[in-house]
Amino acid sequence: MSDTDLLNKPLTDDERELLQVYEHLKRLAGREDLPPCAARNVRKALACLWQATNNLQLQFEQLYHLGV
Repeated sequence: MSDTDLLNKPLTDDERELLQVYEHLKRLAGREDLPPCAARNVRKALACLWQATNNLQLQFEQLYHLGV
């Protein structure tokens, strides 16, 4: 994880925490062993956090391969 956003500005503590949660949700979404209800809710949460981190210029990626 980088210490700067996509515009090369230093991350705040809040932005860093958002990115950590985003990365954790990505790992969970990639798992095959979650119950269906958990898998769907993880993907929903990831989609919401993707929007926040994208708007804050913290990441730029697509998550289609994770079903998001």
